[in-house]
Amino acid sequence: MKLNYNVTGSKRKELVEAISMALGIPTKYLGAPSFAYEIGGYHIDKDGTLTGPDNLELEDALHQHGFDADGENRHYDEPDTYESGLGGMGAMDEFPDIDQHHPGRYVNPNATITETMQRQLDEVIAFEDLRMDGREELGLGRTRHENFQGENGMQASDVPEPYDNIGLVIEMPRSSFTDTALENLKRLIKSKGSLIKKALGVKILELEITDDKVRFPWFEDGTDPDAVKAYSHFVTALCEMARMQKRVSAKEKNIDNDKYAFRCFLLRLGFIGDEYKAERKLLLRNLTGSAAFKSGQKKGFSQEDLDKAKSDPAVRAEVRAIRGENDDE
Repeated sequence: MKLNYNVTGSKRKELVEAISMALGIPTKYLGAPSFAYEIGGYHIDKDGTLTGPDNLELEDALHQHGFDADGENRHYDEPDTYESGLGGMGAMDEFPDIDQHHPGRYVNPNATITETMQRQLDEVIAFEDLRMDGREELGLGRTRHENFQGENGMQASDVPEPYDNIGLVIEMPRSSFTDTALENLKRLIKSKGSLIKKALGVKILELEITDDKVRFPWFEDGTDPDAVKAYSHFVTALCEMARMQKRVSAKEKNIDNDKYAFRCFLLRLGFIGDEYKAERKLLLRNLTGSAAFKSGQKKGFSQEDLDKAKSDPAVRAEVRAIRGENDDE
């Protein structure tokens, strides 16, 4: 991959430190004439361009540190990186101007907007209008905006409704999905099925499709306003991803750390930053593992290993020898 961060001087040093921290590998400064850094298999030149093996985890980690690559100069070696990487989704090369961290936004505001891109922007604007206000978030009823109608006929009344016997059913207008987008949605749900079921505490993920609705009867709790808000955002982001992707793999992968894997998926969906911290926490609460470390724990020696080493006579003798101390000291 090749990601251009356009940083020099102290900012480049901060970028290098962030990469080193994310990879858990020390930096190596190459000096003149390249003035570049090497970190494992990755190379950072004097202009802040990062090259190395495709690594979506690394790009997400750098985003968390405040570094975003130039959308016009970011390339992955494998066209299906998004399908085989963290998000389990297809390549975005069909829509090169889309900001991967903020679905529905475009990296270059001066880019020529195609008909397809304009349609996507209209759909995102429609979803923005459907966000719940303070009254709705407190569970005091829905606020209708009768003057709004999206390009695909979406009305402001198309917001989640609690059902007495099911809990919460979230609905989307069928007209907002192309056949390809709907197929992508099915594949996306299948590929992340086990994680989503564990996160929501359900056994079945049934997608109900009618002539005019796509329904998600997945949620048992329709009374907690915080949960309703998080679930609504999750479904909306899931649908946006299905619309935006060229193709999506339906193959489910073996996962050792559920919480870490689902957190990465949420980041791919756009749950990035402090404003979504509470929603991430709510959606991760039913999962086991560590959200911070892929292996489930921080790299390095455990406290138990260190305690054993301190009590080992051979280790203690070696330490004394290094310090230049006598055995009887």
